[in-house]
Amino acid sequence: MLTTIQLPAIDNPLDGVLPDFTVFGVQFTELWQKLLGGAWGISIVLAVLFIILAAVKMSTASAGQNTMEYAQARKQFLGALIALGILAALAVIVGAVLSFFS
Repeated sequence: MLTTIQLPAIDNPLDGVLPDFTVFGVQFTELWQKLLGGAWGISIVLAVLFIILAAVKMSTASAGQNTMEYAQARKQFLGALIALGILAALAVIVGAVLSFFS
């Protein structure tokens, strides 16, 4: 014989609550947007720098006939390229995740 216990349902306290940074004021909103935009821009510049460095490593390894070094540089190149693609599409990715889960 199976006995089931029914627990009372708890209302979701976050139902209907949306994130809103305007409650902290315009200055706070402008500050976090500038900081995030700056960090995002620096990240894109760094990704491009890593792509260039990896391409140079690939060229050097290719000229020296070093297949192991070439394979490692190619991995770094592809990783930096993927990182740049993700950074470029970051706003779209975040928007899609938020719309999917809301």
